[in-house]
Amino acid sequence: MIETKYGLFAGLESVRVIEMEGMLRPFNAQAGELVYRDGESPAGIYFIDEGYVEVHHSSLESERMPELRLVRGPGDYFGELSLVDRRRRHLTATAIEKVKGHILPEDAFKRFIEREPRFLINLTRDMLQRSSQHDAELIRDLIRTKQAAEKYIDRLKSLQAVTQVLNSTLELDNLLSLILREAVKHTDAETGTIYLRDTETGELISRVIEKGVVREIRLKPGQGIAGHVASSGETLNLADAYEDERFNPEVDRKTGHRTRAMLTMPMRDGDLKIVGVIQLINKREGLFNADDMAFIEAMGVHASIAIDKARTAEQMARSEALAAVGRLSAQIIHDFKNPMTIIRGYAQLLEVPAKDEDRKEYLKIITNQIDRLVGMTQEVLDFSRGETQLDFQTTPIGPLFDQLIATIVPDYEQQGIKVVFNCDDHEFEATLDTARMTRVFFNLVGNARDAMENKGTLTVTVAPRSPEWIVEVSDTGVGIPPERLEAIFGAFATFDKERGTGLGLAIAKKVVEEHGGKIEVKSTVGEGTTFTVALPLIPPAAEKAEEKEKGKGKKK
Repeated sequence: MIETKYGLFAGLESVRVIEMEGMLRPFNAQAGELVYRDGESPAGIYFIDEGYVEVHHSSLESERMPELRLVRGPGDYFGELSLVDRRRRHLTATAIEKVKGHILPEDAFKRFIEREPRFLINLTRDMLQRSSQHDAELIRDLIRTKQAAEKYIDRLKSLQAVTQVLNSTLELDNLLSLILREAVKHTDAETGTIYLRDTETGELISRVIEKGVVREIRLKPGQGIAGHVASSGETLNLADAYEDERFNPEVDRKTGHRTRAMLTMPMRDGDLKIVGVIQLINKREGLFNADDMAFIEAMGVHASIAIDKARTAEQMARSEALAAVGRLSAQIIHDFKNPMTIIRGYAQLLEVPAKDEDRKEYLKIITNQIDRLVGMTQEVLDFSRGETQLDFQTTPIGPLFDQLIATIVPDYEQQGIKVVFNCDDHEFEATLDTARMTRVFFNLVGNARDAMENKGTLTVTVAPRSPEWIVEVSDTGVGIPPERLEAIFGAFATFDKERGTGLGLAIAKKVVEEHGGKIEVKSTVGEGTTFTVALPLIPPAAEKAEEKEKGKGKKK
């Protein structure tokens, strides 16, 4: 009996139900067959006796309602909406499997509700319940859509943040660590490895790995899971790596780490060329999914670009380092030339019969020049190591500079440069590391000579200005443009000079500051440059060293 199958007939008189059963017409459909289309199929209530149909509510353009797909089975019905409000709907019912049932046609429906109004009440109540269920399902769909959209937006924000992070460094090892950290973080993996492809051998080399895993692994082309991915360009998402014969458990044995799930993806550059492989291990909850792969794929493009930039920067730094070594070698050779010439000249004089006093003077000059060579070498080594050991001595400044000026005059005048030395007070003394301040002097006058291009006037002025003393080195050379003055004391600031390492002024500044002094420069393009060195008569470091020595004496 139909009244026992369908709740719509609850409370109705049996005679009326039997009467209504006589109005029903049978229907049936095969799997995949369209059973009902609103506006085209006969209007009525379709009662399902056997099988299942999918009822599809698609939105009307004017209603802007989301689509809804519902499954109806035995004891259920559809098509009632067309009988209640007569509005046209985009509603279809398609058989999921073989379906049998009965139709209460529209004319029979009208006759029946006239005789049994309670049926209409039951139908209305059931429709309201269905509407509530539909609304709840729509709300759930909307919530799922909203959650998916929020997740997508979060991924985009994460990708944007990752891109900013990847552009924060050009140091390759740091960059690879950042890439791996962000990949692990946003896929909720336990750990991972990044392999870079060697452009010459085709090998994969891991330069980054975390949590105790071996720092460097080399894989031949096609070797292992990472090698296969690099060669084929195929992404591998494994639920259990040990079930794949290409997996090499050696790393697990060395580290004690147990690999389970593994996501291995190629990293491609802007030309879709594979530059490396990223491998993520053991998602903390569940398995790696499509969202994880989409994120890594999107991140991989930015990572590949950043890696290319970092590699280029490394190559440039390596080339610059080699060039700097070359410039440094050239400058050392150049700086050695003058002392060696002096040594050679006085060594030749020693071969000629001379008074003992003259021979002693010649030997003293030779010894001083050898000390100068040793000092220059040690100075460059100390600067490169960031170390300095100062040997402070109280020295008469006038005689010291007389000797220094005498050393450069022959060479400079031969180059067409007139040397003028001003020192009104030859009696004052100052405490300094003579060897290092001598190097400062040669660096400053050497820059002046280069700036004058074998013609002009070099003026050196030394004077006490208690509690300081000053050294001014002025030239009539080409001058220094204002935009370069701020960087003039930086390491390797050669400004396109053919000679020099760019270390001279950096070393001079370092030595002056270690003496508690300061160095300044003023320059006018086309007129010349003046370097002014102001030094305390007794450097603070010298005072501390003296106090330290006194303290040691008291303890004894």
